[in-house]
Formats: sequence, C-alpha cells, structure tokens
Amino acid sequence: MDENPFADPNQVNPFMDPSVTAVSNQSTTVGAGIEDPFAPTEPATVPVISQPEHQSTLPASTMGSSSGGNYGNNNNNYGSSFNSQPPRQYGNDETMQKQKMVEDEFRKREEDLERRERQLRDEQKRLDDARVYGDRVPNFPPIPSFFPCTPCVYHNIDFDIPSEHQTTVRRVFYHWQFTVFCYLFNFIVCFGMICKLGTDVGSTFGLSILFAALFIPLSFLTWYRMLYNAVRQDSAMRYMLFFFTFGFQILSSAIAALGISNGGY
Repeated sequence: MDENPFADPNQVNPFMDPSVTAVSNQSTTVGAGIEDPFAPTEPATVPVISQPEHQSTLPASTMGSSSGGNYGNNNNNYGSSFNSQPPRQYGNDETMQKQKMVEDEFRKREEDLERRERQLRDEQKRLDDARVYGDRVPNFPPIPSFFPCTPCVYHNIDFDIPSEHQTTVRRVFYHWQFTVFCYLFNFIVCFGMICKLGTDVGSTFGLSILFAALFIPLSFLTWYRMLYNAVRQDSAMRYMLFFFTFGFQILSSAIAALGISNGGY
C-alpha cells in the first residue's frame, strides 16, 4: 500500500540520491543544539486567587422563597419588607444641602426686591400726595401780616398748573377778580345811594352787602377754585362741577345787568 500504483517503475526518486541524503543528515546534525521557534510549547500556569463568597443582599423573605418555601407567605413578607423601606434618595446629602442653600438665597433676594419695590411705590405715592395735598403754606388771599386773619389756601399757577393750561386758568382768575370788583363797586354805589336818598333804598343797600359778602367767597370756591383743582388733578368730576357753577354765575350776572328795582344792584 506504500507504493504508488500509478508511479513509473523506471523513474528514480531524486531525494533518494546519496549526495542529497548526505547533505540532509549533515544539516540535521548542525542544528541539533538550536531550539525550534515553531515547536509547540506548554501553556503558562496562571495562579488562581480565591475570592470571597458573594453574600446575597436580598431580604430573608426573598431568599426563603427562592429556597422553595410557601410562595404566598413569602410574597406577603416581601411586600411588607418592600413597603417598610424609605424612598430612594437621588444625590448625596451634600448636594441636596447646597441646593437648599441656593433656594434660600434666591428666596431672600426675592423678598428683598419686593420690599424695595414697596418702598419705591410708597415714596412715589408720597411725592404725588405732596404735590396734590402737600403741606404748602397758604398764601391767598394776600392779607397783610398785621391783620388778624391769615390766608386760607395755597395759590400758585406757575407751580400747580401745567404749562399748557396756565393761560386758561389765568384768564378765569382775571374774570374772578373782575367779578369781585363788580360786587365791591355795587356795594359802594348802593352805600352812596343810601347816603343821598335815605331809607328809600335801604333794601338795595342791604342786598348789596349780602351779595358782596356771600358771592365773593362762593365764586372763588365754587367755580374758580373748582377749575383750578380740576386742571391740577385732571379730574373730570371737578370739570363738570365747574361748568355747572359757572353757568349759575353767568345767569346771576345777566340778572344783575337788567338792573331790577330794589334788586340789590
């Protein structure tokens, strides 16, 4: 079975030549002391380190259930042990403490800003009230200092009235001064009449005194001062009252112009 049935019997194997076999034996003798790098080697021995046995962290009830105990009882025990555990806290205590400190700082800043806002609002209200109801020294009517009476109201068109309405208020103030002059002039004329004609014009003289004493302060308070405060405070109600009282003033002036006998004019 070692011979090739298909080989040529007359063919000679070239490797069986004596010269070739001599060289092969010589090379084997020369490399006998050299280690073959391709020869198989024995595997290295790795030391085995013994590890501690892993301890189970599961509850005793769970371990009992895994060991083949009663399933229902173990299930109840596991549920009770699970419910008794506190909820899981994410983050350590230091991080939660820092977060709480930051929240407290923001809350303090917010409260401080709200307090400052209230102070600014109160200050603005105080300034507005000082402009409208401020402690201003009364200077009208201009009464001399030796007189027993003192001024009653504060009157300053340049300070209280906006610049775009100062001309209108001044014209109404001049009209009120003219009205005061008319009542005083009527009183003087009636006084001359009673001095000349006697008691025949006594009723006229008495009415002239009443008109001068009553209508002069009322005209200032009811329509001129009403317009003054309406422009200063921009009040629609005061504007309406001004037009009503000023209309009554125009009507009384028209009646006085008729010169009715014993009518006080």
